[in-house]
Amino acid sequence: MSINSAMLAGVSGLLANSSSLAAISDNIANVNTVGYKRSSANFSSMVTSQSKNGSYSAGGVSAKTHQFIGQQGLTQATTSNLDLSISGAGFFVGTEKPEGLTATDTRSFTRAGSFQLDNLGYLRNDAGLYLQGWLADPVTGMITTDPSDLSRLSSINVGSVGGTAEKTTRAGINANLRSEQPVSAAANAKVTKTGAPETPSGTADYAVSYSPTGTGNQYAVSISRNGVAISSGVASYDPTTGALTGYVPTGASAPVTTLTTGGQTVALSDLGMTTKADAVAAGAYDPATNSMSDYALDPTKGVKPDFEVQIPVSDSKGGQRTITLSLIKGPGPNEWYAELRAKPGDLDNNANGLISSGKVTFTTDGKLSSTGGLFGSTNPTSISIGASDPTATGTGPRWADGLGIDSQDLQIDLANAAGGLTQFNSQSVVQSVNTNGTAFGNLTNIEVDDQGYVSAIFDNGVTRRIAQVAIATFSNPDGLKAVNGNAYRVTNESGNFSLKTPGEGGAGSIDPSTLEASTVDLSTEFTGLITTQRAYSACSKIITTADQMLEELLSIKR
Repeated sequence: MSINSAMLAGVSGLLANSSSLAAISDNIANVNTVGYKRSSANFSSMVTSQSKNGSYSAGGVSAKTHQFIGQQGLTQATTSNLDLSISGAGFFVGTEKPEGLTATDTRSFTRAGSFQLDNLGYLRNDAGLYLQGWLADPVTGMITTDPSDLSRLSSINVGSVGGTAEKTTRAGINANLRSEQPVSAAANAKVTKTGAPETPSGTADYAVSYSPTGTGNQYAVSISRNGVAISSGVASYDPTTGALTGYVPTGASAPVTTLTTGGQTVALSDLGMTTKADAVAAGAYDPATNSMSDYALDPTKGVKPDFEVQIPVSDSKGGQRTITLSLIKGPGPNEWYAELRAKPGDLDNNANGLISSGKVTFTTDGKLSSTGGLFGSTNPTSISIGASDPTATGTGPRWADGLGIDSQDLQIDLANAAGGLTQFNSQSVVQSVNTNGTAFGNLTNIEVDDQGYVSAIFDNGVTRRIAQVAIATFSNPDGLKAVNGNAYRVTNESGNFSLKTPGEGGAGSIDPSTLEASTVDLSTEFTGLITTQRAYSACSKIITTADQMLEELLSIKR
């Protein structure tokens, strides 16, 4: 009967507008919910089967609620480093528990990025979902992403991040050495031999000057007879016995044991050259036996440096060490003898701390010419100090066993730093010493960048990445199923997820210190309230009118 169908159509209208009112109410209630996506009730007509010429029968209306999950909300700036929003497609991956996750544990997807630290240091949003991402390798610090395996994700924890330190690997020195610095007495020690016997007969007065070459147990020797220079060359001595292993005059190809001039011959033994004793007694500089490092250990021994540069160094534990560059002026106008040493006691196998030695030379315009054998043949120049190891053997420099620290390779930049090492006619001065590496530092802050990297900031200036946030995308995000906590679950309509790094493969980028606002527009919702209310009232009128018509029909019998 048409009247009955009209009444039923009115009832369907009441039900449909009730659903619309429910959706509008939900929207208004969540107008300030972070990342909320508005819902809308869509109406569709229902038609009953009827013939063309027959009486009309009302079908009514049905309502289906649709949530616009893929709609982007406006971003709002906040003051928290852990507030995150996604600019573009994708969702944060969240779990209801932070630890012990298995493949059967439910993963939820959300745009609500108001994360905070829980009591264990995990990142959790206000709905209690723990943020998932790829963690950094605890040894290498590398982050390996795996977009195909959801089980590779882990809850991001910053509470387990302790203090950190970075050892120094590079130092740049900017300093000047005075070009008119007087030659050090130790760089040109003279020994006088009066009445040295000669053959075939007679004696003469000789003077032997010992100048270091920068190599241990080796001297550049200059010999004069009665005030006239007769020979120069290089004398080498045995490091253990101190005995002469060979004196090679300049221009000669083989060592000699005697010198001849004006028909007179003198033996090197009569000049005191067959042992190192005279050179040592005269105070000649020798990095092996009479060094600036010896002076640092005991001021009554060794050679006092003309100038020193202190290089602060952080070891592998963040401990503060000092490497000192010591220099004395050589006999040449543009040469200096140099040593690199650690603080006495910091090296296990060298009490005076000597690491390396050699000769530094300059050009005539005051620029660095070479570093001789001071730092070996590497460029940039470098030194290596072995790790603390009670079982280690060998002669190379090694950190003291009591320090318990790792090996250290240190590049010391003399030529390429700003200004570098120069020799001008000005006072010897250190303009700057720039090093990397840091002392021990404590965690002070956590930051997330636009690529989703979660970084720990320490008070010593070190920044260390600890994780990367994962973004899940869907082919049909509007097909996701809404669950409590402003989150969603996978359905057949949504399709399976794809894990991506922020900003890659269609995934949105991360906007730190912002939150995505609700997509609800109050003006639209209030307008919808008015039209829904009027439609509901109109549908109720259908029912009352049909009721009156049925009452009139029943009164016909009276």
